[in-house]
Amino acid sequence: MTQFMNIQDFSERTGISKSALRYYEQKNLLFPRERSANGYRVYSDDQVATVKLISSLRLAGIPIKDIQIYLLENEEAKRQQMMENWIYNIKKTRDLLTVSLRYLESGSISKEIYLIEKSAEQIIGYTAESKTGEFKEHFLKRGSELQKLNIPFKNCYLKYLSGKDFIKVQIGFGVPIDLRINDLTEIALIEHMPPCICIAMPFKESLSRIQNGYNKLMTYALEHKWTPISPILEWYYGVDFTELELLMPVTQIERRVE
Repeated sequence: MTQFMNIQDFSERTGISKSALRYYEQKNLLFPRERSANGYRVYSDDQVATVKLISSLRLAGIPIKDIQIYLLENEEAKRQQMMENWIYNIKKTRDLLTVSLRYLESGSISKEIYLIEKSAEQIIGYTAESKTGEFKEHFLKRGSELQKLNIPFKNCYLKYLSGKDFIKVQIGFGVPIDLRINDLTEIALIEHMPPCICIAMPFKESLSRIQNGYNKLMTYALEHKWTPISPILEWYYGVDFTELELLMPVTQIERRVE
């Protein structure tokens, strides 16, 4: 037999405040089952589970609009998909909060180390060999080739591969993720750089001392328990690509495809 309750009794039964119940009604989430003769809200016991679900989803940070859609959806498969999307988004937020907290707790600003969010890019890469800090000509040569093919690029990267004094690297040029690339030489490599959060350190010394920058960034990462998800990159940007930062990707930002 259905039991009916006024808003006071329903609030006590569910542990949800009367103000919250009125708010849920205002937002079209839960309406009283009926109104009494004197205009008071009347709820039924079969609404207890619904209001507890609403309250739980609100505490989990689910937007009002999403909860509205979820409550109106009758297909279980679609409900389950919505739940999986919420879980995914909350995990992504948790990961970003973890990165943010670690950054703030580590005194990074005083060490000139920063957080940078890098968008997804296609990287056109070439292997090159030279002495430490002497890759400018390689960048100029490959960059000129891309310009002749009308391929725009905004960032240049260098990734160490092997060697000590005379080293082997991969130099790369960042181009828009949706750019169609044709007519490249056979030695060019096309890589996808996913969106990610990096710890970054500006480097202003002579390029011949770039190893000092690597050591500083690696020491910082070890001291504060940052876990790199890919090798350190030298990131050249700005006018004539004369500005340089060392990047250590630490968290990948996955873009979910629905």
